[in-house]
Amino acid sequence: MRSLPFIRQTYHSVLVLFLLGLFLTTGIPAALPELPTLNLVAQTLSASQLVEQGRKFYSQRNFNQAAVAWQQAAQAYEKQGDRLHQAMALSYLCLAYQRLEEWSDAQAAIQTSLNLLNRDMGNSPDYTQIYAQVLNTRGRLELTLGQAEAALKTWQLATKTYDEAGDETGVTGSLINQAQAMEVLGLYRRTCKTLLNALQLDNNCDLSEQQRFETVLQAFEKQPDTQIKIIGLRSLGNILRLIGDLDNSQQVLEQGLAVVQQTQSPLEESATLLSLGKTERARYSQAKDLYNRTNLPIEKARAKQAAQLSINRALSYYQQAANKTANLSSSKFINIQSKLHQLSLLIEYQQWLQGLTDESPSAEVQKLASQIKSQVADLRDSEITALPPTQTTVYAQLNFAQSLIQLKQNDEFITLASNYANNALQKAKKLKDLRAESQALGTLGNLYEQTQQWSLAHSYTEQALILVQGIQAWDIVYQWQWQLGRIYQAQGEMKKAIAAYEVAIKTLESVRDDLLAIDSDARFSFRENIEPIYRKLVALLLPNGNTNPPPENLHKSLYYVEALQLAELENFLDCNLKNTQKVQTGPVNNLVEPTEVLINRINQVVQEAPTTALIYPIILEQQLAVILKLPGQSLRYHTSTISRSEVETTVDQLQQYLRDPSRTNDVKKLSSQVYDWLIKPFEAELEMAVDLEQSNLKTLVFVLDGSLGNIPMAVLYDEERDRYLLQRYAVAVTSGLQLLDSDPLPRQIEALVAGLSEQRQFGGQTFAPLANVPDELQAIESVVPSKKLLNDTFTHTSLQEEINSGSLSVVHMATHGKFSSNPEETFVILWDERLNLDSLDNLLRTNEPNRTKTIELLVLSACETAVGDKRAALGLAGVALQAGARSTLATLWQVDDESTASLMSQFYHQLQENKHITKAEALRRVQLELGNNQSKDWEVPFFWAPYVLVGNWI
Repeated sequence: MRSLPFIRQTYHSVLVLFLLGLFLTTGIPAALPELPTLNLVAQTLSASQLVEQGRKFYSQRNFNQAAVAWQQAAQAYEKQGDRLHQAMALSYLCLAYQRLEEWSDAQAAIQTSLNLLNRDMGNSPDYTQIYAQVLNTRGRLELTLGQAEAALKTWQLATKTYDEAGDETGVTGSLINQAQAMEVLGLYRRTCKTLLNALQLDNNCDLSEQQRFETVLQAFEKQPDTQIKIIGLRSLGNILRLIGDLDNSQQVLEQGLAVVQQTQSPLEESATLLSLGKTERARYSQAKDLYNRTNLPIEKARAKQAAQLSINRALSYYQQAANKTANLSSSKFINIQSKLHQLSLLIEYQQWLQGLTDESPSAEVQKLASQIKSQVADLRDSEITALPPTQTTVYAQLNFAQSLIQLKQNDEFITLASNYANNALQKAKKLKDLRAESQALGTLGNLYEQTQQWSLAHSYTEQALILVQGIQAWDIVYQWQWQLGRIYQAQGEMKKAIAAYEVAIKTLESVRDDLLAIDSDARFSFRENIEPIYRKLVALLLPNGNTNPPPENLHKSLYYVEALQLAELENFLDCNLKNTQKVQTGPVNNLVEPTEVLINRINQVVQEAPTTALIYPIILEQQLAVILKLPGQSLRYHTSTISRSEVETTVDQLQQYLRDPSRTNDVKKLSSQVYDWLIKPFEAELEMAVDLEQSNLKTLVFVLDGSLGNIPMAVLYDEERDRYLLQRYAVAVTSGLQLLDSDPLPRQIEALVAGLSEQRQFGGQTFAPLANVPDELQAIESVVPSKKLLNDTFTHTSLQEEINSGSLSVVHMATHGKFSSNPEETFVILWDERLNLDSLDNLLRTNEPNRTKTIELLVLSACETAVGDKRAALGLAGVALQAGARSTLATLWQVDDESTASLMSQFYHQLQENKHITKAEALRRVQLELGNNQSKDWEVPFFWAPYVLVGNWI
């Protein structure tokens, strides 16, 4: 069952500061702040003594007595007419009320304090100092009550005021407070920059270089204020986790834990332990993602072991956090939060184990069930329902309700979930928090969806949707639209379901960039919380069976498939491709227009390249649909009743056989199966198009879905005619026509040829010598004008200089590289570094004025896709896109580099000598020539099939 990730995200974020507890004077939540050094001539001894007495009570956690002392101090100052120090005492009183959870009194105290200061009191140092202190107190109250935007503005004013007072410690502390408000708002990269600014460091948040990372840690170590150090380290550790830097996150948090353990502050220690638990949970998500995308048994075993290790560590941290506050009556919230984290993680892990198909983890699942039952009982008996009516309480109760909903097989748990969700709903209404109210209504809708009470599910979901549409909370809107679509679908109202799914996707596409930018976990949850919306909609548009759907459904299906491809690449590359001008379709404003734009684009492409057909395979849960576009004809459609898992298993096995020259018969057997799925249903139409004088079909261009991108379409085998697809057609691949620059290649070729023939080693991995690379580069030099970089001249700097120097149209790199669905494992090897995706983008997309041309063709002649990676083709698509070249020619697996050298020299010869042929046809000719070279035993697919042309094939 699907959880509600953004409910959880909001809940976790809102709690960040609530749990830190304490005072915010110089900007740091911790022990009661030092009173500013003021001119006390006008103060009576009794008033100042009362203030000091309140401080002592507070440090002893006697908050009631502290409140009494400060209230009396405020009254004493009022009698003296000392508004300035009356305001100060009231700000302290506000803090005591917050610890007592007397929220109305806290708001009244801080508002009175500010009203006193807003009168004409001059601009003395005393005034400025106290005003800054009061602002910090107000910011804490605002954040605790869920008013993060207001808190941020208040703390920004506090920073400015401290700066005017010349209080460097106050500036540092209030900047760290700002960072925590930004974290709650999801402004993670901005949070990181603000934290670094607080340390007076440049705001480059890339801490991957060890020296840079150590500089930041040393800056914290030099901080004289222990609380600045504790809170700052924890905030930085949280942010590094949220932007995906888990190793550094753990190191920073461990350093923060060591500091806080010296202060005997259980609240601070508990908060840091919670953060460490979240980082371990993020590691679990990474390990689970690796398990799900690999087909190699050894990799699966390692990933599962890593997941189990991270689970155990996370649960241990959560338990330690709960234990630290178990006996603190004023800290029941952090204790409850720790238990909620444990429960949600136990449920998530149990559901993952239950979904594994390669083993039977019944004993482990039963053990988890027992732990879950115990944890539910513990939380049920806790004071979660008695927590004060704050936004944090609402999200805590919704978090518990959501966990219980996932245990829907237990009627008692469903009843509990309903009670907690309704309780949260009433609190949200009292708070007049429309966002939280919508979350509560949507949670109830989800509960009734799971129990198949469709009328109630529909009613609550619609109410939730209306509320968030009114406040334009689009990150929640799409969730309720999707939920409504599922409810309609379950009731058999397919037209309404399609409409709901469509509007959900439209909303999602408007906010997806923000979701990815604020939450690195979104990358791992893409398969669970974004991709299914697209695929389920396409499944509704293309029902199983070979009756042609209406043309409108085919058009929409193509649009949503391409939109999914784009979303997947943006998720992989962590960027907005629309903003980088890589998308060719132009602006979209509504659901109809983008569909029409894409169909017009498809028609334009086949009109400009009339010898080309486009083929879209679409992998759905229980069918493999294929849509064909022939020149001058309407769309053709076929579907095969076959599960996604069977398609992936077949493709994975074929991928492995292709890498073994001795398994040609097995290659033919499996590739003929794929041929029967994708090509055979359209053989008659394709053959007719070949014979038509006005068409003379020569090239098939595939927009491949999922794991199909891991195999070369050229190797699909027609068993009846005993021939490979390559023997009939030129073949190319594109990630979608939205990403295609279809202009033809100018044949005035000027190439940069570069490569490595010597062994290199990076990160403990050895890359073997490529002995024939010098011959490959020399052969290309003999055909086209070229500049060469070989071995120690093939460095990042020299490559950058050559690319910047002039009008290169081709960059050819004969070197090791790997394409993976993990961006960190997608790279190309240079002499002096392992070039990752981001560096490749920066290298080839230079803005140097000397560069007058786009790179027309990037060739990577010794690369490979990651073995066993179901989505490795995503890495190739990412490289092709990041490179900015119109076309990319790459290998899907490493082959004998002698055969590669031969093929590459002939490929450039074809391009140079035959100006009329396309790149796809040039590649086809040299592949066929290589396969016909029986003297070298290169006729098996292992040698000629790995070459794939991505992007512009013309």
